[in-house]
Parts: sequence; structure tokens; C-alpha cells
Amino acid sequence: MQNIDYELVGEKIKRKRLEKGYTREKLAEECSISVSYLAHIERGTKSLSLETAFKISQILGVSIDYLLLDELTEYERVMSALETELIQLSAKQKETFIKFARLIIKNINDL
Repeated sequence: MQNIDYELVGEKIKRKRLEKGYTREKLAEECSISVSYLAHIERGTKSLSLETAFKISQILGVSIDYLLLDELTEYERVMSALETELIQLSAKQKETFIKFARLIIKNINDL
């Protein structure tokens, strides 16, 4: 039997919430939960009920399997974390980030 990684569940919820353009307040309201509780879910510090998982999956357009059972590879986990941060940046900030990342990759052996 596979255990649920609530930190991973929270990462996926936050990433999908940001992709869909939902604020934490709006998603919490639509799920009939408090903003504080949603923040705990996204950080993985509190578990969520099946009913809440179902509501979140319906609103974000993902399956419950995706939220609760799907495991991410290390690459996917890194990309998910980066995506979560990048979504919040302006277009100019994203361009700067990409230039900086290319510079780091080009010189990574010298670091």
C-alpha cells in the first residue's frame, strides 16, 4: 500500500492553483475551507479529507489520483518547484531568470 505524501500533494495543488490563476483565497472560498487550512494543505502540514480533495480536483481540473497518488520524479519535482516560483514573476523577470540560468549552466563546472 502506498502512503500519501502530503507535501507532494500540496505542491501539486499550489502549482495547479497558480496555473489556473486562482488566488489562495478564491480556491479556499470555492472549496468551502479556510484560507489558513488551504495554506497548510499546500505546505503539506495538514492532511485533507476525501471531500476536500474531490472539490479541489474538480475545481483545478485534475484527477484525485493525480493529487494523491502520482509520484513525481526528481526532475519533475525540481521543475514543479521552479514553475511555482516562475509563475509569479513578470515577463521581464522571467527573461532575466532564463539568462541567469543559462549563465550558471554554462559555467557550472567552474563553481
